[in-house]
Amino acid sequence: MERNTKIAVAAAGLAAGLLFGFVLPSSWIFVADAAMEHAGQKSSDTKYACPMFCTIMDEMPADGRCPVCGMDLTPVSGKSTLNPHERRMIGLEVHALARTPLARSVRVVGEVDYDETRLARITTRMPGWLERVWADTTWTEVHKGDKLAAIYSPELYAAQKEYLVALDATATNRNETSDALQRAAERRLKLLGIGDDEIAELRSKKAVQESLVLRAPRDGVIIERHAVEGASVKTGALLYTVADLSRVWIQAEVFENDLIWIFKDQSVRLQLGGRSTEIQGRVAFIDPVIDRRTRTARVRIEVDNPVGPEGGRILRVGQRVDAFVDARVDESGRPVPPNRKIATNPLAVPRSAVLSTGQRRVVYVLFTESMGKRDYDLDPTDLPETVFYQLIPVRLGPAATRLGGGMEVEFHPVLGVELSDEERKELQLKALIEGMVVVTRGNLLLDSQAQLSGKPSLLFPEGSRGSDDPHAGH
Repeated sequence: MERNTKIAVAAAGLAAGLLFGFVLPSSWIFVADAAMEHAGQKSSDTKYACPMFCTIMDEMPADGRCPVCGMDLTPVSGKSTLNPHERRMIGLEVHALARTPLARSVRVVGEVDYDETRLARITTRMPGWLERVWADTTWTEVHKGDKLAAIYSPELYAAQKEYLVALDATATNRNETSDALQRAAERRLKLLGIGDDEIAELRSKKAVQESLVLRAPRDGVIIERHAVEGASVKTGALLYTVADLSRVWIQAEVFENDLIWIFKDQSVRLQLGGRSTEIQGRVAFIDPVIDRRTRTARVRIEVDNPVGPEGGRILRVGQRVDAFVDARVDESGRPVPPNRKIATNPLAVPRSAVLSTGQRRVVYVLFTESMGKRDYDLDPTDLPETVFYQLIPVRLGPAATRLGGGMEVEFHPVLGVELSDEERKELQLKALIEGMVVVTRGNLLLDSQAQLSGKPSLLFPEGSRGSDDPHAGH
């Protein structure tokens, strides 16, 4: 009777347990790994690793130290997952890959120079003496037609007399010979620098001018002056050089490695110290030779020189300026000439998402997994409760910036992934595609976690456990 009572009680207890198991939430019966960790307990997949990668142990030694080097062991998780608490702890930030127009900006230092096509030199076409000089100082601003100097020349006086004689001969007995003499005399005056207005005045007044007035041929600034009042001059003597500063050249030195990004007719941005506005220019010429000493080639940039608020030109000859030449980047990471269209914008990954040794580059990609199938299509603004992270070695193009978006964020064009066929099959990943979510902040901590747990990482492609030297990579 007593035995039957015990059996009945046990059966009733089992039935009650089954009932509670179906009715109550599972969290009341089973404690999750994260909950155990918060309670001060370690989950079954927790390992203990030396920060110097000497050893990884399944159980914490009594003294909590590495048996090789004596450093404190660090608990690490064998899982490559992140829950919301862990994401907050590492300050996780992510970015969805997208096709973005990119441009690589090459910074060069240039020096302002005169536009050689806008220089004018005033020389004498006859020997004589300078009777008067109006432009008597260098850097004087002149306008086209302004008087510069007056020159007296016996040769000019004789040419005018000859022209008046030819006019009288034509008026008295006009024939083919007299017309030819008049045309020859007029041509001689023009070769001596007499303009049409002066010739017309000579023809109407019949009065010989004792001196020739030299006038400014264009607007500009006198950058060179040799005219001195009363001085004698010979034929071909240089009196003035006038420079039009409304447009100038920037002579920039570009290193040979950067020449691949420079094309004729490219737009150029000039930044001047103390000014908030940029000046736009264009590449006009690229030297076909490289300086053997400096390993640079000279690039000529043409730029309009606006008038500043103080009234003078903003750019001054001899001034050093920073020039930024922007070259578009195609999906293969190569520069694109300014007159060529890009069919497809490159797939761009932020530079902050890339961990690099110089020879190897990796990114961490987030995904979810269900029934052995991976899903890389995630919403970066609303991640699932738990996400997996995976290291992906990648091939990248040169660093560039978003076209028209400033220089505050840099990107790399994604050229491909460095995975074997077996790894591609295991990861269910052939290439990085648009929409994939990569880690842009906290990726260094994820890589450290992978190193401590012996998994493939930036410094250990095969995992730190596979190294014969326990201190390799230090």
